[in-house]
Amino acid sequence: MREVTMFVQEVLPVFENWIRTTISDEVSKVLEADRQKQKPSKKYTRKEVSKMASISLPTLWQKTKNGEINATHIGRRVLYDEAEVKRFLGQ
Repeated sequence: MREVTMFVQEVLPVFENWIRTTISDEVSKVLEADRQKQKPSKKYTRKEVSKMASISLPTLWQKTKNGEINATHIGRRVLYDEAEVKRFLGQ
């Protein structure tokens, strides 16, 4: 019985450290994922999107009007969300 007690006393700190490290790593991953969700996504101007897509500004305007790519209007500015641009370019 004494041997079992000594074994547990030796193993328990190692196991406890492993559990702490594992929990800490998982919490860090969850917090980082939450931070990523809260980050505002990058917005691109009409000029930037037309250059990335190798199309003219009137063609981009027509594609926006037809619903092929969605734009956000902020005042008089027309901006394109990064995820939307990636979706559009991936087509």
